[in-house]
This record gives sequence, C-alpha cells and structure tokens, in this order.
Amino acid sequence: MKTKNVSIFLIFSMLAAMIVVSCDDFLDIEPQLAVSDDAVYDSHDGVLNALYGAWDRTAGPQLYAGSSIFFSDLLASSGQIAWSGTFIQYEQMEGKNMDPNSGNIAAIWNRSYWIIDLVNNVLDNLDVVNEDVRPIVEGEARFIRGILYFELVRLFGRAYTDGDPAVNPGVPLVLTPTAGITDADFRPRETVANVYASLINDLVSSRNLLAGFTTYGANNGRATASTAAAFLSRVYMTMENWEAAANQASFVVENFEGYGALRNTPRQAYNNDSYTTEDVFMIIQDATSNAGQANDGIGTFFASLDGYGRSDIDIKPMHLAMFEEGDLRALIDTVPDAVDIGDINRMLYLGVGRKAGRIQTSKWGKHDANINVIRLAEMILIRAEANFRNGSSIGAQPLNDINAIRLRAGVGAWDNLTLEMIREERYREMCFEGRLMEDVRRFREDVVIPEGPADAGTVLPWNSPRMVLPIPQREIDVNPNLVQNEAYN
Repeated sequence: MKTKNVSIFLIFSMLAAMIVVSCDDFLDIEPQLAVSDDAVYDSHDGVLNALYGAWDRTAGPQLYAGSSIFFSDLLASSGQIAWSGTFIQYEQMEGKNMDPNSGNIAAIWNRSYWIIDLVNNVLDNLDVVNEDVRPIVEGEARFIRGILYFELVRLFGRAYTDGDPAVNPGVPLVLTPTAGITDADFRPRETVANVYASLINDLVSSRNLLAGFTTYGANNGRATASTAAAFLSRVYMTMENWEAAANQASFVVENFEGYGALRNTPRQAYNNDSYTTEDVFMIIQDATSNAGQANDGIGTFFASLDGYGRSDIDIKPMHLAMFEEGDLRALIDTVPDAVDIGDINRMLYLGVGRKAGRIQTSKWGKHDANINVIRLAEMILIRAEANFRNGSSIGAQPLNDINAIRLRAGVGAWDNLTLEMIREERYREMCFEGRLMEDVRRFREDVVIPEGPADAGTVLPWNSPRMVLPIPQREIDVNPNLVQNEAYN
C-alpha cells in the first residue's frame, strides 16, 4: 500500500463525524494528530469523498466563485471600474501596489495548494477505485490540478510571452502527496514554462480520459472532455499558440451545437438556477452553498440589491463608452423597488441596496444562482481571435464568429474585421468575468492607474511587475527556496 499524507481538512472532517456519531466512540479514538490512511484513502469511497472535497473547495469564493474572477479585472482596470469598498487590500490591488502580507492574496495561494494536495492523494491511490469509474476519477482530479496551476501561474507569475518562460519563476510545482509546502519540503518556484507544460499535460489527459465517459453538454459543475478543452483554449491563448487555441475552442463550440446554443439575449446567460445550453463550465450554487454570498464572493463585490451585495465596484463612464448605441450589454435598468435580480431585465442597473443609484452589472446578482466560469460565447470569441491571428478558419470564419456575438447583443453585423475590432467586441462581451488581465497582456495594452492612489495617472506597460501578485510573505518567511516577485523585493 502506498504511503499517503492526509489533508488537515479531512482530518478534522472525519474527527467531527466521529464526534457526532457517538461520544463513546469518540472516547475510544487514539490520541494522535493524524487519521490512519485506511480511514481516508484506502477505499473506493474514501478516495471519492476526497475528490468531492476538492470540488467543493474549488468552487469556493477564494477561487472560481470570487477571487479568480475579481483579482484579474481589478488588477488590469484602467478606470473602467472603481473600487469603492472599505477593504484596503482591494484598494491596493486597484492601485497596482499590493502588500505581500495581504490575507486575500494568501487565501487564493493557500486554498489552491490545499486542493492540489487533495487531488495528489486521489491520483496516488487510484488503485483502490473501482475500475469502471477509475478513468473518471483520474480525469476529474487531473482537471482540478490543471486549472488550479493555471490560476496560480497566471496570477503569481509573469505572462508566458513576457521574456523567457524557461527562466522566469512561476510557482512551486507539487505533483505528489505532501502535507503542503512545509519545513520538511521547501519547494522552489518552478519555471513558468514547466508549470505550463505540467498543467497542459493534466488537461490533455483529463480530456482524453473523460471523452468516453461523459456527455459533451450539461456538466453539472464537474469536468467533461469539453470543459478540459475549454480551459486548454484559455491556456493556449495565453501562450499565443493560436492554432491550438482555435482547435480546442472549436471542439467545444461544435460539441455545444454552435451558435444556436447561445441564449436569446445576453441577460439570459446569467443568474440561472440550472444548467443552460451556454454553460460550458459553471459553479453549481443553491440556497445552502452560497459561495457567491461569502465575504469574498463574486456577488458580494458586484451586487447592489436589497439585502444582497456590498456594491464594492462602481462601473464608470470609461466602460460605457466602449459600447455602440443600442447594444443590449450596455442598457441600464432603473427599478427603484427591485426586490432581487429577477426584477432587473437589462445588463446594467442602478443599484438599490448599499450605495443606491450607482451603476452595477447584473452578471452577478443572485446568491444561489450558478456562477458562470466559462460560457459558450467565450469559446466563440477565442476561436475568432485565434483564427484571425493565425490566418485560418478552423471551425468557422472569424467574421462569422464575431457577428454571432454581435447579433445576439442587438447590434448589426460587420462586413470586415480587424484585430482592434475583435478586442473591443471581446471587452464588451467578457467584461467583469475575470479575463481582463489576460486580454491586456495578449493585446500588449498599457494600463493607467486610476483615480485614488498617490500615483494616479501613471502608465504601466502590459508586462509591468506591479500587475503580478506578490508571493505571500508567510511563504517567503518559512521557505528559504522561494524568491519574491520583482515589484516586492
């Protein structure tokens, strides 16, 4: 039997379960600080429970229900949005002047490595999983590990195309079970190139493993061959591997049956309680999970409704100026007696909760609605841009893809296309969904520090070290092999 390390979460979860079952049983527990391997990973059910735990934490507000969306858009904003909340860490992020001691930055790092440890243990113990579902378990575990390393390297490392990825430091690469990065295991930062190679290997393996076992459509918030391909298309875009990105995105679009799967209006793509044909990958929410309502949940940041949301983000004139007249994505609803987001029919609205009267997005307005992580519209836009840059027409002509998005938004079709037009259409469709940082890097755009900070108006290039998150200071303090990012030395 393989040696396994047990995550702290599982230790406490199992001890809590024992306490609930019987006080007498609890008294019989051996006085030790670890749960036996047999109790966690030595059975089919134990491994599956660990995988379920990994999924639950991946869906939390420190990742796809909050931080991974919010950090990107706040870091890369030049004034399209403004932070109006009270948390100093986010004010610093808007000003591109982060503190390595920030608890919010440490949270996404710690949560990611915690989950990676869970799935590493799952992958190390596949031999006890029933053979008929073993490929699914492996595929899902590799999927989780792959997407988490993508989040980590894109936030804590320089862009793949910024200098030499074979030299630039990425993040520690942990692919075997550990108790985390501890005094006994000081992992250095692996290169950006090696982190990308590892996560691509995981996502390709996931796609291949899941292809024979899952449908290409409804995913119920779990991995499928299509969700793996969707994340691969994002990865290849950051690497500027246009052909590979177009191929992966086209695979997804075709499996979702093309343009016809888009919702009738942009507004219908959000705040849904169940799967829709536009959902490539979403975080399942219900009345009891409420990740979007957590203190650092995405709805908490953006919503301004009676009893829901802090209205921390203001949408500014710079954002509205990006839209054509009549674009459904820029129309503003005024419903002063709105009870919930169901009363808002347009993509923007004047808030009725805290800081009432400010413009808010209706993309994030329902605490128990599913959270869009990847929509079909994004895959269509990726395919269009990748094909345009590559001079190809994999799956469709770029102009046809762009016009499918425009027609759904209520604006006219174009008869010609430029890279700048693609960029602007992508902004209009994908705003507030966590893709701004990658877009700024890919289009080599300058970022201007918005009003508020002392150095407001300062122009930063697309690859400024100030737009890379600092390695959490606690990790630097305990691990002598870690090096801090350039802007924080």
